[in-house]
Amino acid sequence: MRDYVLRRLLLIPLTFVGITFVAFCFTRFVPGGPIEQAMAARQQADQKRGAGQARPTGPASPEELDNLRRRYGFDKPLVEAYAIWLGVWPGHGAWQIGRLDPQGAATIEVEAGPAAAESAPVTRKLKVTLANDRLAVTDDAGQVVADWRAEPAPLPDDPAKAPRFVLYRPSFSGLLQLDLGESTESNKPVWTEIKARLPLSIWFGGWSLVLAYAVSIPLGVAKALKRDGAFDRSSTLTLFIFYSIPSYVLAVVLLKYLGYELHWFPTKGFAWDGLSWGARFHHTLLPLGCMTVGAFTALTLFTRNGLLESLGSDYIRTARAKGVSHRRIVFVHALRNSLIPIAATFGHNLGFFLTGSFLIEVTFNLPGMGLLGYDALLHRNFPVFLGLLTLSSLAMLLGNIVSDLCVAAVDPRIRFDKKA
Repeated sequence: MRDYVLRRLLLIPLTFVGITFVAFCFTRFVPGGPIEQAMAARQQADQKRGAGQARPTGPASPEELDNLRRRYGFDKPLVEAYAIWLGVWPGHGAWQIGRLDPQGAATIEVEAGPAAAESAPVTRKLKVTLANDRLAVTDDAGQVVADWRAEPAPLPDDPAKAPRFVLYRPSFSGLLQLDLGESTESNKPVWTEIKARLPLSIWFGGWSLVLAYAVSIPLGVAKALKRDGAFDRSSTLTLFIFYSIPSYVLAVVLLKYLGYELHWFPTKGFAWDGLSWGARFHHTLLPLGCMTVGAFTALTLFTRNGLLESLGSDYIRTARAKGVSHRRIVFVHALRNSLIPIAATFGHNLGFFLTGSFLIEVTFNLPGMGLLGYDALLHRNFPVFLGLLTLSSLAMLLGNIVSDLCVAAVDPRIRFDKKA
């Protein structure tokens, strides 16, 4: 078991790189990205100011477009940009654009260190000079500065004659350094955006997972023990009715009648702070029921059919012939084998329940991960999209290992060794 888990853990980085690289390529080739949106916003702003017509160079100047590309990493080749995002290749941690004077020199003021509380940031002046077709960075004393570099940054059809350069400080700042970039909508760190939504998603996802298995397994056992009876048929009909109703339709109906008309449940969003535990559960019941109602049917039928198949096996008939009690046959011998399909899907459901349902979150105004992901795709907020994909991919990959461990715990015949 130990060797198997280690092998699976070693496969996670390679699989994770494959998933994220495909998604990263998606963000580079899909139209309507942050640069196009910035151009559209600039054009709308010009129209509101009564510009009358677009500028000769378009809604943004070439220099502004180049700054946007550098800000969002579109100035790098695809593989290099992905390596920078992953944190295995140094990127431009801090950068400024400047132009050389006729003497081939320029002075740029950069931050020398983090600012103290309620004080101006510490700055220093660096001098960029062109010598032998190379840009050198020196300080006031003329000493070469090792932690800052400069490289040419020409523009196509640049109207200015002065050579343009970018002064930057190379640094590793990516996923491995727990830096997911900045949101193109709010300009806040992506991890800050996710961290604000994560507690609510874990709250609903955790309770959804517990409720789904806590109800489905006992219900499936009861249905199997009362096979083809009135309880079995009526519960099956009820489950399929709820399964056929889309969760967001059920959410709208329940919110209308139980929230707005009967006033049994709150109709506004989930305010996490300032609520007691009783108030939190009161806010949770209605959206939680809509999130988990679809999962009951599959899990319940898995349990029922698996238990019926186990009860019809030869070893169960042998146990009955030996005089083993019916209770022990069901709950010790048969039930354990019938839980194998459920155990195999348990790890996959971890990532599913944590991502949430954006339709339910929109209906109940819940600021969770599902709504954040939907807004990220709608507004082409690629940094947030990649951050959410990172978390969901890791949850899926770790969930696969959890599923295998659950199967091994339920079925003692499975051994993860080389002979198996």
